[in-house]
Amino acid sequence: MIGRLTETTSAVEVQDTTLSLDVVGRYLCSTWDEATGNGGGPFNAVVIGAGMFGAYCAEKLFRRGQAKNLRVLVLDAGPYLISEHVQNLSRIGLNVPGPISVDPGVPRERVWGLPWRSNQAFPGLAYCFGGRSLYWGGWSPRLTAADLAKWPGPAVAFLNANYPTVERETGVSPSTDFITGALFQALLGRAQAVAGGVANISGVEEAPLAVQGASPASGLFSFDKYSSAPILADAIREAAGSPDSTRRLFFVPRTHVIGLRNAGGAVTAIDVMTNGRAATLNLAPGCAVVLAASTVESTRLALDNFPTNLMGRNLMAHLRTNFVVRIQRNALAANLPAQLQTAALLVRGDTGQRRFHLQVTASASPNAASDALLFRMIPDVDLLDSTLAAQTANFVAITCRGIGEMAGDRLSPVPNANGSWINLSPFEADEFGRPRAWVNLVASQADLTLWDAMDSAALTLMQQIAGNAANIEYFYNSTWNAAPPTLAVMQQMRDGLGTTHHEAGTLWMGASQADSVTDTNGKFHHLANAYVAGPALFPALGSANPSLTALTLARQTAEAVVANA
Repeated sequence: MIGRLTETTSAVEVQDTTLSLDVVGRYLCSTWDEATGNGGGPFNAVVIGAGMFGAYCAEKLFRRGQAKNLRVLVLDAGPYLISEHVQNLSRIGLNVPGPISVDPGVPRERVWGLPWRSNQAFPGLAYCFGGRSLYWGGWSPRLTAADLAKWPGPAVAFLNANYPTVERETGVSPSTDFITGALFQALLGRAQAVAGGVANISGVEEAPLAVQGASPASGLFSFDKYSSAPILADAIREAAGSPDSTRRLFFVPRTHVIGLRNAGGAVTAIDVMTNGRAATLNLAPGCAVVLAASTVESTRLALDNFPTNLMGRNLMAHLRTNFVVRIQRNALAANLPAQLQTAALLVRGDTGQRRFHLQVTASASPNAASDALLFRMIPDVDLLDSTLAAQTANFVAITCRGIGEMAGDRLSPVPNANGSWINLSPFEADEFGRPRAWVNLVASQADLTLWDAMDSAALTLMQQIAGNAANIEYFYNSTWNAAPPTLAVMQQMRDGLGTTHHEAGTLWMGASQADSVTDTNGKFHHLANAYVAGPALFPALGSANPSLTALTLARQTAEAVVANA
């Protein structure tokens, strides 16, 4: 077996391993010594985590910091894996593992680890370049005005002004370049026609999916399914055109941040374990540190290194139910073509106190997998033809994935048995001797009431779309049924609170240190140079998937760091 890459004081060339030539990994990654010991000037920003929000924030820091010659260092505990979303590639076998309660102590699906402990089962984190942005579903609704009512005014103004830019950047806009065709038009028209008669349904929209299906300009390829990895990779390669001593962007993998030293109201040094050895990076005055290691791990780092009384409160996730039916074709529209492709819609819901939405996907699949072809690259035209030809069933399979809002609790102390919060575990340390996070997620009675209303709305909407009972069948108890599921059966179909990847709120932003952890730029109130990127900043969650909003906030954080540099 050819040896692994080892850090040396001399340049390390691309490795020709037993199975592959590691060109991409070597061209994107640097060792610790290459990044920190090249004789160059001090870093102006260090981003901890190269996932969805860390990679995005780092790229914006690099681009927007050019005039000030800002130097940016990105650290991630995982390795380089691939440089774009798994669904933009042929089937290479990279998957999201299922939720677990007991940490096996080794990565699942190559890079997935479970660093925290909880009363809920979790899939964990993808420890790799790009993180969960390589795997995410892509649904990207905006927060509504009602969702933003509990947010500080400057943050609301920034979101409303910058949502369009981030939607265009991620492929959400234009929304219809990816989902088209007869099934889509029929389902959209039918849902819009009947939605007014369904309690708590407030609107039907085109699906806001982060997929750029068409060329953004003449001569350019489409962006496909969005991930933060390609934009960071492109920035790294641009930066690599300069000698290391003047280079402005480095990515160092397999580097786990152990501690953040602070003094005088600022983070002054970062302690890491990098490829099995301890190291410390002393920070120049004013160097920004951006925590982007996920809501849970960013909160753990903050609690472990510079805690305040409010950190860890206000934890929110989403209430989620997957509900599947099949409806006769002619109930949707007359004369639908035999070969139907996938359709998708967003249905908004509001109970007056809380919001939910339904992610509706449909296809002419003969089974319950209505979204089996929604996000998939098929490189073989013969396979494509045979796959589409199989979609000739008399029924259209439709999945309603309900996403409901949880309310956060900023007032109750941590820990408490009946609330949702994050704290340092008093029972277990990680492999580096630091306390693990404990994640407590509990659905309140108000949450359960919303969940019931959301499930009822999904069931009623599908029945209204079908028109009459003879046109619809329901999938539950592993089979198709003519009788609709009872509420008790619907409750059994619900996903666990830890399965959504939507944890948020524990380092929420606000105007005052008295009632929030960070300011409206994502900076910790009590520290001059420490920031957060990700949904941990959310004062309230709403029902929208958090990625669009968190990416937009990461853009704001990058602008603030550059302005203060």
